[in-house]
Formats: sequence, C-alpha cells, structure tokens
Amino acid sequence: MGKIISIILPKGGVGKTTSAVNLAYNFALKNYKTLLVDLDPTASCSMSLGFNHENIFGDIFDVFSYSKSIESVIHTTGIDNLDCIPQMKLNAVEEGRQSKLVSNEYLLRNVISTISSKYKFVLFDCPPYLFGSTNLALIASDSVLIPIRTDEYSLEAIDDLLIRIEYISKRYNRDLSIEGIFLTSYEKNIRASYKIKTKLYENYSDLVLSKSIPKDANMMSVTFNKKPLCLINPSSRAAIAYKELADEILIRNESAVF
Repeated sequence: MGKIISIILPKGGVGKTTSAVNLAYNFALKNYKTLLVDLDPTASCSMSLGFNHENIFGDIFDVFSYSKSIESVIHTTGIDNLDCIPQMKLNAVEEGRQSKLVSNEYLLRNVISTISSKYKFVLFDCPPYLFGSTNLALIASDSVLIPIRTDEYSLEAIDDLLIRIEYISKRYNRDLSIEGIFLTSYEKNIRASYKIKTKLYENYSDLVLSKSIPKDANMMSVTFNKKPLCLINPSSRAAIAYKELADEILIRNESAVF
C-alpha cells in the first residue's frame, strides 16, 4: 500500500496547492507512481494540471455522492507516473451540498483504500480549513505535510492543526503522524522571515524539514501554463527547492515505500 500524505494548513495563501502539485511531479519523475487528489472546492490543484469543466469526466464530488466509483474518476495527467482525481470548481450551493455528503468520517478512507495499493504515494490537496473534506483526509492519511509562510498567522494555524491532528489520532486514526513542516515563499534576507523561521525551530524543532521553498517570481507562470513549475522551469530557484524537498521526503520514507 502506498503512503498517503495530506498537505494541510488551516490558512489560505501558504502554497498548499503549489507544493502538492510540484511534490507529486517530483515523486513521479523518480518513477514512483503517484496519485494527486484535489479536495479543495476552489479546484486550484485541478486547474494547475489543466483540468476544467470541459475535460473532467468525473471528480471526487461524484465519488462522495456515490454517483461514480473512484476508479472511474482517475485522470491521467500527461505526465508519466502521475494520475489525478480532480474536482470541478464548486459554487456556494454545491459546496454546501458536498459538506453534507462528507458527514461519514470514514468515507474517504474507505474509497481510497480500494486503489491505494496501485500507488507509491497518494497526496491530498486540502482546503484551508479543518472541517469537511480536510477532516476526511486526516482520517484517511498516514501523515500530514504542513507548508507555512513566514507570518504570525501561519504559526497560529499550526497550533490549530496540531490540536486537530491529536484529536483525530486519538479518536479515528491512531497511526496518523506528522510528515514535517516546511517554509514556502521564504526570503532569507528579510528580518521578519528570519524571525518566524527562528520561532518555528524553537517551537517545532523536531518537525521542521531542512529544505525551504524560496520566493520565486517564476511561480506566476504556473497560472498561465497549467503545468507544474518543476516541469516548465526546472532550473528556477523554487523548482530546484521542491526537487530537494521531494528527495528529503523520499529519504525519510525509504523503509516505508521502497
């Protein structure tokens, strides 16, 4: 069975989707069959890989509503070893309907267990809150990967997430662990960034991964190209950092997935 990792922080704008897409790409590049599951109603992950209403033939919403099987909504991405279960962008009414569908805490765990053995890694790109599909992801996952920007609000969000992880591990998923915390959009010469990084190591020294993702203007091109940064500009600073972060995670999981 593959390693199931949720990428979560209950705060927007910290790079969850960018991290999910680029880490999934790098795992696939290393010949590890990888599945990326878009659980965010904004569908940013799906759009980052070029999926939209015209080319999605079924999404995770269909699985949650029992209208389609999980096998039938797996999409190829055009990237070797990388598959995706997308999500169509939901309006407010549809998002409310979906929130009712995910009241079964074990829904995602049960459906993902039927296909996880086909993959070395399954990554959940989660919305910036701790209820609904994020709750399902925590129950279904082996570990949680936490991206954080260098601001005080992100530090507070980590505390909220760790409390939720402890609750989930006690009540639903005793094997849930923390994969690690890593910095995104990091500017090493900015005093505020250094201050937050110092606090991060003081509070969570045993959880912080060694690789940070630097701020990189090339990130803007991802929006227009609908492809991972690591594919369209592999020599950019952030792309190189994501490759090194993926290598770090692979080394940490060597005994579990190889």
